Amino acid sequence: MNAEIAALIGQPLREVVYYRPSEYEDCELNGPAGHDVGQGVELSFDGGHCFITWDTTLEEEIRVQPGRLIDWLLSGYFERMGSHADWQPLIERPLTAVQVGQNEVRLNFGMQEVFIVTAEIDPLSGQIEGRTDNLVVFFDVNQRQAFWQQYPEQSAP
Repeated sequence: MNAEIAALIGQPLREVVYYRPSEYEDCELNGPAGHDVGQGVELSFDGGHCFITWDTTLEEEIRVQPGRLIDWLLSGYFERMGSHADWQPLIERPLTAVQVGQNEVRLNFGMQEVFIVTAEIDPLSGQIEGRTDNLVVFFDVNQRQAFWQQYPEQSAP
């Protein structure tokens, strides 16, 4: 793990920002199945920022990068999520671990886990499809496991 990311362990989460393509600005993409993020998730702490984004150039196809995602993207729709019902209980809680696997990042905030996977939610059917250049955030381990059951050839991270 990058030393800048490791330095965020133990720090309280202050804000979460989703970065989505501009065409998603008027869509509701946060539902009970998960949050369809689009381009990335940025996490803010007292000591800095990091972001999670998809990356087809890496073997893992997902990465955690120190810094601000806005420094990488020139346009998009930026949605603050810290007051959203799914994220709000995690604000002010310290990040206790970050695990990066193939197509998934697992964030631990004590006993609460957040899973970010390379996937997208079909807005019409609600079906979650994996291995895409989008991200889906799961707050429930059962929803995450149901997602991975669609891909039995790949063990869940």
